[in-house]
Amino acid sequence: MVSDPVAGAPAAVRRGPDRKSQLARIAADLFCERGYYAVGLGEIATEAGITGPAVYKHFRNKQAILAHAAREITGALEELVARSGERTGPAAARLDALVRDCAGLVIERRRSVRLYQWERRHLEPADHARFTAALRHLVGAVAGLLGETRPELSGTDRTTLASAVLSGLASLGTHRTPLSAKAAEAGLRGVASRVLAADLPPRGAVVPEPDSAGPGEFVSRRERLLVAAPRTFRERGFHGVTMEDLGAAAGISGSSVYRHFAGKADLLAAVYYRAADRLTAAMGVAIERARSPEEALRAVIDAYVGYAFRHADLAAVYLSEYGNLPAGDRHALRKVQREHVEQWVRLVAATRQGTRGARVRLAVHAALNIAHDLSMNRARPADPDQVRHLVSVTLAT
Repeated sequence: MVSDPVAGAPAAVRRGPDRKSQLARIAADLFCERGYYAVGLGEIATEAGITGPAVYKHFRNKQAILAHAAREITGALEELVARSGERTGPAAARLDALVRDCAGLVIERRRSVRLYQWERRHLEPADHARFTAALRHLVGAVAGLLGETRPELSGTDRTTLASAVLSGLASLGTHRTPLSAKAAEAGLRGVASRVLAADLPPRGAVVPEPDSAGPGEFVSRRERLLVAAPRTFRERGFHGVTMEDLGAAAGISGSSVYRHFAGKADLLAAVYYRAADRLTAAMGVAIERARSPEEALRAVIDAYVGYAFRHADLAAVYLSEYGNLPAGDRHALRKVQREHVEQWVRLVAATRQGTRGARVRLAVHAALNIAHDLSMNRARPADPDQVRHLVSVTLAT
């Protein structure tokens, strides 16, 4: 992808009392871009412009670096909530100020903001709990102010909209679209305004669960592995499972896995290709039946959200384990992912004549991140129709 004027490359660590924080920030950026296990202390040192042994002057190991980085982000989130609570004046103005502060933090920490999605799973329990609590309190602060400005909303809808707003803001960390800080802030605050003003459709009586049905009795062992692997990878992470674990999840012995896949990375790649093929097929069917860009966009939104809800484990692995793919597969699948985003951008641009390309791209990534976070959340804070509505609202640039 292209370089990013907002995020930029990290500067060498300067001497001074903030050296530890600078090093942790650089490491967090790398963890979010490549995955926690894929980054070594030597790479962190090189990126920071210091020698490998110098890292140990500040941290005993990589886990300690991740913990420090998470604590800093946690502290920043807690500060946002505290600052919001100290403000006075109309609720709408206080809500706008909190959104502005959140956007500012995301822009400042663009490369490492995705820590909230995947890499925090590698934290020790105490740090994970504090990080999660800080996110929950931030959602609560946004929901509380939204309730003051829109008292007709139910508590559930306030929380859903607050969660969607924060997902939309955090989406800046999921892509590298070149944007100035001013343009990024304007675009993110526009997304937030549209979501906060949304009128959600009534929540369905039953929110559909992901497709967890196991393979039939006569399905091949290879297929059993492909069906069972996504949930195993999602729950424990690529580096947290063994071939024996993957075999057990599929109901076969660990040694039998090697008859179908040379190693764990090859099984992961097969899972990725399956996810990409299914998504491409679903999107293709949606588009080929449409008679206008508007109809195509509605169909794509419907297909994508439905896919995310039905195949939550598969979609989560597709988004979180990219850095653990074999190099050749990583390159091929990156092209597929880029084309998928471009398909969204072309459709939205066709329905929003005159809207600038960067603004469309920012809105697309915000909409996709909202769909991902809400559909993959095990608590099911929104049903598919509500998520489809939020995606549509976000794309109304």
